[in-house]
Amino acid sequence: MTPPVRLSFADHVRLLPRLAKGDFVGVMQEVHQRYGPVVDLGYGSNRMVLVFGAEANEHVISKAADCFEWGEAMQALVAVDGPTALVVSDGDDHKRRRRLVQPAFSIKRVDAHLGLVVTEVDRALDAWQAGAQLDASVSLRDAIRRIVVRALFGEQLGAEADRFGELLEPGLQYVQKMPQQRFEHDLKVTPYARVRRSNRAADELVLAEVARRRAAGIDEDAHPDTLTALLAGVDGETLTDVELVDQVRSLMAAGFDTTSGAASWLVVELGRNPEALTAVRAEVDEVVGDRAPTVDDLRAMPLTLGAVQETLRLWPPGPAAPRKAIGRSELHGMTIPAGRMVLYSAYVTGRLPELWPDPERFDPRRWAPDAPEPKPYSFVPFGGGYRKCLGFALATLELQVMAVRLAQQVEWRNLADRVKPTGIATLTPKGGVPVEVLARR
Repeated sequence: MTPPVRLSFADHVRLLPRLAKGDFVGVMQEVHQRYGPVVDLGYGSNRMVLVFGAEANEHVISKAADCFEWGEAMQALVAVDGPTALVVSDGDDHKRRRRLVQPAFSIKRVDAHLGLVVTEVDRALDAWQAGAQLDASVSLRDAIRRIVVRALFGEQLGAEADRFGELLEPGLQYVQKMPQQRFEHDLKVTPYARVRRSNRAADELVLAEVARRRAAGIDEDAHPDTLTALLAGVDGETLTDVELVDQVRSLMAAGFDTTSGAASWLVVELGRNPEALTAVRAEVDEVVGDRAPTVDDLRAMPLTLGAVQETLRLWPPGPAAPRKAIGRSELHGMTIPAGRMVLYSAYVTGRLPELWPDPERFDPRRWAPDAPEPKPYSFVPFGGGYRKCLGFALATLELQVMAVRLAQQVEWRNLADRVKPTGIATLTPKGGVPVEVLARR
């Protein structure tokens, strides 16, 4: 039995300050480069195995999936998502909850949100007037929050988008903390206590709307939104109220936090790659002109979709995904022991030269219909297998619309010469994305 390569004590000491400053992805890249695809690091309860590359992703997601569980590994997310959310569920509980939640994210339902997405993106870009200097990450985050809340609740609670964002923000900030920085005791004055209070207030808003709809009768035609689909259930079975509020809070948090991070990186990459932006604009002009895109239009613009996929390759919303090993498994001739936390990294995989020629280059043409297919499990920004993120289609739709409307409506330049990534649960540009709007198109 060959154990994973062990990180040296000196490197533990050297890398710890970088982790404390938020350079999680930089540390992962260096660990992979120095130690290889299977690395043992940390001490005591924080000891874990990092695995890198397409084979590692496939091992955790598919081939040896039965050797890994989510619940304990994802405990950090319970603070915002709740204990019955899909992302922290395992076994029969997960199968049942996913069966009840999945219909709400059918392609037909997602495509029906296109008009809403266009409206809110346009509303955000209305503030991008010539000469304005603004933080694109804030502008687009607000748009995505409104999209997610309106898609979940329709117009009745759509006006509460900013309120929901305010209530979820303490939890989203909390889950970005390193494990050593968390103090999960409800002592009224702690950050964790603030998260609990905010979650309860968000749940009260949701349950009031649930009670109103139940009293009026669940009508999927009158309210074709996610909440109605969750209340309708499947084959007569529905979520409990505790499960319902946890799923809703989880969907809101993941829906606007991760997608808004990707939207920020989309602006960064298009802004600093004028050739790519020019190519996207040419495709948009040819297929759409200056009108709003239809679903068929989006499917007829592979280069625009390629810009989204390149953004997700370089800047996956979740840079690493944790699992708890419940059984021993073998990867690259090394044994991953049962009981150990394991992380695989979409971020590191997306930058491996053996998988992506000139990996740091932003090139939407990698995804052209006639381009070589990426190696399986080399592109996993939404995970994969039977636990692939349910919201991937809505997130992709939002990002495609943003790429189209940015190309159609504005000329801008990035004001920051270098943009550093930060974050553990979600990867975002440190300091935001300051831009100057040069002109309206």
